[in-house]
Amino acid sequence: MPEPVVAVIHHLERPFLGHAGPALRAAGVRLDERFLRRGDPLPSLGEIDGILALGGEQNALDPALAAEAGLLRQAVEREVPLLGVCLGAQVLALALGGDVRKLPRRHLAWRTLERLPAADGDPVLGALPAGAAGVHWNEDGFAVPPGAVELLRSPAGSGEGFRAGRRAWGVQFHPELDEPALEHWYETWPYALDEAGVGEAQARAADREHMAGQAALSEAIFGGFARVVAGRVPVHG
Repeated sequence: MPEPVVAVIHHLERPFLGHAGPALRAAGVRLDERFLRRGDPLPSLGEIDGILALGGEQNALDPALAAEAGLLRQAVEREVPLLGVCLGAQVLALALGGDVRKLPRRHLAWRTLERLPAADGDPVLGALPAGAAGVHWNEDGFAVPPGAVELLRSPAGSGEGFRAGRRAWGVQFHPELDEPALEHWYETWPYALDEAGVGEAQARAADREHMAGQAALSEAIFGGFARVVAGRVPVHG
């Protein structure tokens, strides 16, 4: 049988897969990367088996993302496996009737992921490593959309992790982030530290504490998602 295909939607001007790439490929899927900033078209649902929508600098309310929101809505309706990360999660939440809004203050922090009882048995967010922390560099947040199930809780006034329908998930943090990409973020968005009220020394100390856990967190989330795409694990009914 051919490998199942996951379309990866990139939004960043300098896109990266980080830890997501190895976790997805090791679970047996092929990646079809779409770089929207370079003019690549969105995938057709008929030519793929799953969608991974990654983060970006844009706001989910940007009219340029309306077509993507429509695609994600259709994927949920047709039960095409879907995982949104940060901006991808916000676009998904918006597409399903959730609220996306600017946070009172930019959120730049590692937070221990608080798994809710509803996550028990979930194939993507139900088996996170003990004590796992998620890294956030976001100025926008989302409300869990109507009908979705909240799986992770955040103390920052935003949704953190949810499941919509049977095969769609969204997370606000960045399990894919690796050290080269993080260093680029420091170079490109130094103002984010001031907006978050966080000193660089403090932020980098947290990076040193938690970055080593990113590969295992990616294996749990992206690997779990890839196994859903490949049909090797059951999903909630």
